[in-house]
This record gives sequence, structure tokens and C-alpha cells, in this order.
Amino acid sequence: MSKLFSENRVEDHVYVDYAFSNFKSKPKREEDFDELFKMMGSQNAYLRNATIVFLQEFGIEAKPFIEKLLNSKDRDIRIFAVNILGDVIYEDSIDMLKFFILKEKDINAMMTAVDYLGEIGSKDDISLLEALKKEHKDEPYVVFGIDAAIDRIRA
Repeated sequence: MSKLFSENRVEDHVYVDYAFSNFKSKPKREEDFDELFKMMGSQNAYLRNATIVFLQEFGIEAKPFIEKLLNSKDRDIRIFAVNILGDVIYEDSIDMLKFFILKEKDINAMMTAVDYLGEIGSKDDISLLEALKKEHKDEPYVVFGIDAAIDRIRA
């Protein structure tokens, strides 16, 4: 499907939607998730977004795949994975976000996870955010984002 919809043509959107509606009802194989991985890197924004929505709606069965995305070499794929993880609530979503924050080297990807932690985290997560803020004290974007996340947690 990723090759078929490599361009972002509006007239193809109905076919992308149709393909995903049929895909939802069939049993998933490892090859299917490999194809989803390719779709996450597509230049076709509609296809990428359809893939993200599918993974958000797929449930706990998508968790291993999301973990794979979180470890992608492509920063944009990691950010998409954080967006998916932040919108699905697994029992260990917060732990997955915290682990990602601790290991992530890219500031934008890390801050995407910080933003979601601010939405779904608890007061127990503030100490991690404060330590991260100290580590990046010379980066105003990071300090501002962490302060905003802490404020949301406290609210």
C-alpha cells in the first residue's frame, strides 16, 4: 500500500480509507507491521496520518510495533511514535514515555514526549522533569516546555 499511495493526491484518500477499513478486519502478521513501518515514513501525509490513526485505534496489540517505532533511526518516526503512545493509554504508557525521555538525544523528539508526560503523567513524574530541566538549563525551549508540563501535572 505504501508504494501505491506514494503521492499525496486528494482523489486517493478514499482508497487509503478503504484499504485501512479492510485491513482492520484481517488478522495481522509481522509483514503487515513491516508495511505499516514503511507507511510511517511515506511522503504522503494522508497515508502517514491514516497509519497513525490505525495504530491508535488498534489497541494493545500495536504496543510492540510502537516500541519498534520509538527506536527508529528516523527522528520523525520517533516523534510519530510518541504521538501515538501519548494518545493510547496502555498500562505502562507513562513508563514508556519516561524511558524514551531518558534515552532520547534529539531535543524535539524528547520534548514531544515531555509534552505528553505533562498531559498524562502524575506528580511522581515531576522529579524526572526537574532533573531534565537542570540537565538542559541553557536551552530556553526545553526549560519552557518542561515548566509547562509541570504546570499541567500540578493543575
